[in-house]
This record gives sequence, structure tokens and C-alpha cells, in this order.
Amino acid sequence: MKTSKKVLAVLLALAMVLTLAACGGGDTSSPASTPANDEPSSAASTPEESEPASQPEEDSSEPADEGEEEEEEFVADMTGTPRNETLYYGGEQWGKPVNMNPMSTTSNFAVISQNDIATVVVYETPYMYNPMDGKAYGLLADGDYTFNEDKSVLTFKIKAAAKWDDGTPVTAHDVQATWDAHVKYQTATGSDYSQYFTIKAVDDATVEITATESQNPYKMEEYLCKVYVMQKAYLEKLDGELNGDSGEMKNAEMWDAPVSGAYRPTQYDSEQKWICTRNDDYWGQDASMWGKLPVPKYLAHNIYKDNDATARAMRNAEIDVDQHYFTNLQDTWQKDGLPISTYFAEAPYQLGMQMPSVIFNQTLPGLDQVAVRKAIAMAIDYDQVVTSAMTGQSYTFAEVPRSLFNPTEGEQSLIRDPEALKPYQYLGKDVEGAQKLLDDAGIIDTDGDGIREYPEGNNLTFKCECPTGWNDWEAAMNITAAAGKSIGINLETFFPEAAQYNEHIQTAGFEISMSGYGAASIANPWTRAYQTMYGFGGNFPETVTFNHGRYYNAEVDEILQAMPLETDEEKVLEYYERLNIIYLDEVPSAALMYRPADFHQVNETVWTNFPVDGDGTNIPPLICWDGYGYAAMFNLELVEG
Repeated sequence: MKTSKKVLAVLLALAMVLTLAACGGGDTSSPASTPANDEPSSAASTPEESEPASQPEEDSSEPADEGEEEEEEFVADMTGTPRNETLYYGGEQWGKPVNMNPMSTTSNFAVISQNDIATVVVYETPYMYNPMDGKAYGLLADGDYTFNEDKSVLTFKIKAAAKWDDGTPVTAHDVQATWDAHVKYQTATGSDYSQYFTIKAVDDATVEITATESQNPYKMEEYLCKVYVMQKAYLEKLDGELNGDSGEMKNAEMWDAPVSGAYRPTQYDSEQKWICTRNDDYWGQDASMWGKLPVPKYLAHNIYKDNDATARAMRNAEIDVDQHYFTNLQDTWQKDGLPISTYFAEAPYQLGMQMPSVIFNQTLPGLDQVAVRKAIAMAIDYDQVVTSAMTGQSYTFAEVPRSLFNPTEGEQSLIRDPEALKPYQYLGKDVEGAQKLLDDAGIIDTDGDGIREYPEGNNLTFKCECPTGWNDWEAAMNITAAAGKSIGINLETFFPEAAQYNEHIQTAGFEISMSGYGAASIANPWTRAYQTMYGFGGNFPETVTFNHGRYYNAEVDEILQAMPLETDEEKVLEYYERLNIIYLDEVPSAALMYRPADFHQVNETVWTNFPVDGDGTNIPPLICWDGYGYAAMFNLELVEG
């Protein structure tokens, strides 16, 4: 595979946009932005605490300072639509929506989310990704997509029944017009994908995606599950009104744009709440798709000020489907008897699809040594990370042995020979083994101060950082620091503001930090492996938005470049096995936990029949609207008829 500097630069630019968007939101303690996949959560304990510590409640018993008025507790607005027709969401919207523009990077509207598991209730993608089995299911697309023999051309059809909510048909020309718009206006999407392929409508129903010189079939597949289709006629009209100005087009509000999804925003200009209303003429009730309408007439989301307010609303049945980290969530049903549940009835409760990891800056003496990185990784008490930082909402590495793969069946099935990985899969808390590894490498304490040195005379002393307020990540960093000290490496925690963290991690301004790569994508686990270990041929740009530790191995780069074009499935499995062995043996980073792409907890006071493990539906716990998780919306039932 040919990879030009231009391609890499554009990829980095796109990744920066995504990383910055992610790092401002998600399951963080900050209520200021919209959730994303790679985020830490709001509440967890430090290693010394037996119970996780959450952020202070705004209505705490401590008196307000003299002269200050106590802030009133937020009261959810449950009016405007019938409760028995409305599915209420929580943890997805932290501010007033900005626009309904799929070309915008600042939409801040939870229902307009073009991630690898795109939200498809308003705009729709050709396919929906299902991380349960690693497959793409047709939405606007009719049947499976196909590749030609050398995977240079991908073809798919548009369903004849698919329509915009203005009654006109969705066609292949809309797919091409969407592509042309992203390229013409130089959106992040256009800048990224145009390096790999072009898109054209062969006829009204047929779409053809053709590889460029930088051929990458994984990127072709990724596009199908990620990028919304917009209406050609509307784009042409808007282009005329805005004189084709790229900036104006990317920032247009587009509240009047036709959509193909089952819902349209009908209240979106409030600081308190948004509402989407179902289109009862939605094309998806055709027999070629769902065969019926989604059950709720309305989707609604009150805009809560913080995670504590969201948790209270969830307890009070003011939220039906919630996507935020809820400390000790299991207590809501085990101790309090509330009708709250998750996908798994027992720990880990959530389906972990990403792996936030310790990142080592390998431009620094000491951390450039495999023995040092591996020793720290071996000494970390990962069970404590799970119990403290995740309050049990993660698999342990004993349950799902560490690799580049998440716990889903689709990814785990790619492990060709589990026995081949076992010698490299450390469980953690192996202080004796870590000390021996360092001793054997000659990295010892020569002056008796309790701290090992490398190179000679230089103490191994490093800062472990993550953003302040991301309390579960802070807990994980405290556990990491304790592990370092147990083996003679002096690690001190440092929790800067998120903006400073972003700058540090992108510009190699950190020593040890945290990040997460590749949550849920049809291109996984290749994407995760690429983001974790691709070394740019050893020539790293000044700013990077993945492989923050700047790990480089020429063999890894060669494999990652060859894999997208490999048609022999057995050879692909061989590549993955080799990548896993290198990852585990050289420790470019060390996964700390398994974390869900979406935290998925439901209150069944009003609605029931949400996806659960073993229900036979193959529907993932993706809050009923992300990727194939949307299928859940068609199965919901009222608790009281």
C-alpha cells in the first residue's frame, strides 16, 4: 500500500478534529459537551479508597458561602409530549444544539453523530455497524456491498423504498452529491476519505466507490457505516443561497434539510430540552426494511447541568435510556430495588468495546526501553482499576485476556491461536516479575535512594497525567503511579486541564499519559492496531493524534500497510497474531480496562424490552440509536400497555 506524506498529514488533521471533539465530551465529568467514544467518566475512587468517590452533589448539605444564593436543583421538563409516547434520553446532550448539519464539526446535537456507529434516527447511513458480530447491515443500502477481485471497487445498491421526508426518493445521486459536497467544501470527512477513494452514481440505484492510488478497503467500508447521506436537491439549493462558500456551507444550520430517518427535530432552540417527532410516513416501515415504525412517537432529552443531575433523573425515571458513567450503577437495583438494568445482569454490566490505555512517551530516556514499559505494565493492579475506576463495569483481563482486540465476539474470533498469545498476556500486580525484568536489563538502583536509574545516574522519575476531573482516569493513573513505586520507578500523578492535556499528548509534551483508540468500527481491529502502533516510517509529525507515545517498529508499519489489501483471510489472521505478539511484548501502550462505546443503562418504569444478553436478537447495547443498536427502537414495549 502506498502511503504519501500528504495522506498522512490529512489523516492526522482529521484525527485531531475527532480527538479534540472527543476529549471535550463523552463520559467526562464536564457537562459542557456531547459524549464521544474515547472519554473517561465522572466518578471513581483513588487507590486508597474502599468506595469510589463521586463529584459533590450540587445540593450538598454544606451551607453556601455568606452572600451567595444556593443554586436551585434542576427540575426536568417532562411536559410537551405524552409520557407514554416519549422515550427520554440522558447523558448525550450537555448544551443547546448548534445545527443539524452533517458537514459541521460543531453541531453539538446528539442525534447528529457521525461516528463509526453513527446515530441513525434523523439522518441515515447506507449501512449500520453491529459490533456484536462485526457485520454491516443495510439501512439505505439494499443487500450486501461487494468488492471486485482486487478490492479496488466497492459497489452497493440503494433500497427502492427509501425516501426523504419530503416524499422524494433517496437515490444513488444523493450519495454522490453528499460525497461531492464533502470534497468541495473540504470538510473533515472529505479531506480524510478523498485520499483513499472516489464515489459516483452509476445509475439511480447503484453506487460505485473506486480506490485511489492510496487504496484502503477498510476505509471504504468505514465510510458506509459512518457518513450520513444528504439530499442532492437540498445541497444544490443551499449552495446557491450561500454562493458555494465552504465556510458558510459547513456552518449552515440546516434545520429545514430533508432527512430520511424516522424522526425530525421539532424542538431544538432551547437551553433546557430538545424533542424529535416521528414521521409516521417513514419509509422504513416497508417490508424491505423494518416492516414497521419505531415504537416511541417522540424522543426527548432534557439538558442536565452535570452527571449528578443526570444520575438523579435516571433514578427518578425521568430518563429511560442513559449514556453516562454511573458510579456503582448496580446498587440502583441490588440495594435500592429500582427498575434499572443494563445489558448484562451481572458484572461487568456493560459491553466494553474500547480500551483506555497507559501511554508511554518513547522519545524520553527510560521510557524508550521495553523493559521499563513492560515492567510498569506488569506491576499495575488491573483488578483494582476495574473495581475502583470502573466500579466493576469492565471485564478483567483474566476474563478477557489482553490483546489489541475488544471483548466482542466479532473481534475475539480473529484470534487464530489463543495459546500463541498466552506467554505474552500479563495479568498485572506481578511486582516480583517486573523487578526481575528490570534487574536482568541492568536497570537498577545504584545510589540506594530507592529509585532505579537509566541511563546511569539518572533516576527513573516520570509524571503520570490525565485531565483533571476525569476521576476514573485519575484513579487509574494513581494505581499506575503506585505500581511504578513498587518496582523502584518514581511515578507522580499530574492532572492538568483538558486543553493542556490535549496539547501535551499531541505534541509529546507528556511523560506517561492515558488515551483510548478505536472503540467500535467495522474497520476494527485494524483501526485500533493502526492508531496504537503505526509509526509513520519513523518520521513522526510535530503533532500526532494517535500513537501518542511515538512507538515505531518497521515490521509493524509494513504489516499495517499490507493488511487492507490482503485477500487471503488466513494471512490476515497471521498478521493480527503477529501484531498482538509485538504489542504485548514491546508494550507501546498498556490497556487498563475495557470500556463501552456507549454506557447503556435503562429505567424500565415506562418502557421495557430493551436489548439484554441472551435475548436472541443480536442487537447491541448502543442506547437504541447508534448503528445497529437502532433496531431496539422497533422492539420497545410500554410497561403498562
